[in-house]
Amino acid sequence: MTVRLTYFTYTDEARLTNIKNGDTREAAAKAAVESAGGKLLGFYGLIGADADVMIITDMEQTDYMGVVGKILLGGAAASIHTVTCYTGEQLGTAMAKATGTAIDYEPAG
Repeated sequence: MTVRLTYFTYTDEARLTNIKNGDTREAAAKAAVESAGGKLLGFYGLIGADADVMIITDMEQTDYMGVVGKILLGGAAASIHTVTCYTGEQLGTAMAKATGTAIDYEPAG
C-alpha cells in the first residue's frame, strides 16, 4: 500500500452545488476509498492553494487509479494532482539499490 496526497479542484458547478447542499464530500471520499480497499487517512479543505480539497490515502496503485477514474467519470473534478509519499525506510531501501549492483544499468558515454 502507498500513501498519497491527492489535491482536487472542483468544477465551478460542483463547487456551487457543494456549498448549496452543505456537502463537504468527506463522506463520499471515505466511501470511495474504503470500497476500493484503501484507507482514508485525512480530508482537508484548502485555502490559499490551487486546489479545493486534499485527501490523504493509503491504498494499492490500481485501486487508487480506479477511484480517480471513477471520480473523473463523475465530472465534478476540474483537476486532480497526486503526490506519492515514502518513508525513511523506503528511501533507505531505494538508495541501497541505487548504489548497489542489483540494477543493471550503465550511463551513456
